[in-house]
Amino acid sequence: MIRVYWRMHIGFYHDAAGTRHAGGIAVYTQRMAVELSETNDVTLYTRRGDFSPVLTDSDVTIVETPSFDDHPSKVTDPINPLGTQNRKKFLMTLWAARNDVIDHMNERLDVLCTYQFLDDLLLSNLVDVPTVYTFHKASTVTPMTWLRDRFSQTERLVANSPDTARRLTETFGYDFEDVVPPGIDPEEFRPGIEPAFESDGPAILFVGRLVESKGIDDLLEAVATLDGRQELHFVGRGERARIRDRAAALGIDDDVVCHGEVPHPDLPAYHAGADVFCLPSHEESFGMANLEAMACGLPVVTTDLEGITTYLSNGENGLLARTGDPQDLADKLTMLVESPSLRSRLGAQAREDAYAFRWTAQAQRFERVCRTALESIEGIDRPSNGPIRVDTV
Repeated sequence: MIRVYWRMHIGFYHDAAGTRHAGGIAVYTQRMAVELSETNDVTLYTRRGDFSPVLTDSDVTIVETPSFDDHPSKVTDPINPLGTQNRKKFLMTLWAARNDVIDHMNERLDVLCTYQFLDDLLLSNLVDVPTVYTFHKASTVTPMTWLRDRFSQTERLVANSPDTARRLTETFGYDFEDVVPPGIDPEEFRPGIEPAFESDGPAILFVGRLVESKGIDDLLEAVATLDGRQELHFVGRGERARIRDRAAALGIDDDVVCHGEVPHPDLPAYHAGADVFCLPSHEESFGMANLEAMACGLPVVTTDLEGITTYLSNGENGLLARTGDPQDLADKLTMLVESPSLRSRLGAQAREDAYAFRWTAQAQRFERVCRTALESIEGIDRPSNGPIRVDTV
């Protein structure tokens, strides 16, 4: 059987996907856009900023909007109940509608992809092209999720993990087109990078938002009970003062370092300085930070959440601790701190297993979803620039 593929024009919409300081969902958007630009025409709609080299070195066309960080309060006050981030998203879409960006989407795109609820809610009702929405977490029924469920016009849904798909199917009855997890670039996240820091003893690394739900208190308590001296390094934005205060109360303030937020391309250097990676989250739909650490060959200690156990098996390519249990977390950390051979074995297997999640493979799955969305429209005009490849299947 011969299958012919045409170049699609795929749009990606995310307010922060272009920046070097992109978070998890933004990185997912960014990397999908870059990978799919290899075989399709891709446009990223994002606010202006310090764009990541991975974007500027790619074939992705970037359409910039203002950032709205300092927008007058008289305009934003009526929608303050949405919160700061969603207020900016609302204003970004309003600007897009008033400045012909929506017209650009309708004229140029075959399909538009969004990743956050308000973007999907607004754009699926504004554009004439099919939209694809990717869920990155399974929220309970809140006013925001209810609005999206009630008024979104998107029919093609993707989930970032089987756990996310299962929960949303149970809650809303959604029919997901596919599950496309986050990925890694094995050439970027790899062993052998020049380390960003050095330590005298074993170094434990945490990367993520510095908030309670990420289990930072559990991690501090666990490290405080370990024998010997270990350094604990935090990378991310959030409650740094709270971490310092808690570390001082536990008597480990000299062993705790908060590096602050780090641009995503610089993260491998921090992994290179660590001996163990730990993400003791209380809730996590997937845990992209775990996967990046695994790709760097680091042994990972994380929690036994369903979204995480889809790729991490206890004792095989990492260690799983009970959620919200500092003592169990301490036991797992002790196993790795005291055994270089165990660290080496788990790290090597983690690196090998992470390769299956490379962005190239994930983008191929996502491309199939976009193609299905396009092919579902009756009477579409095929592009005039011809097929990009012919596969025999």
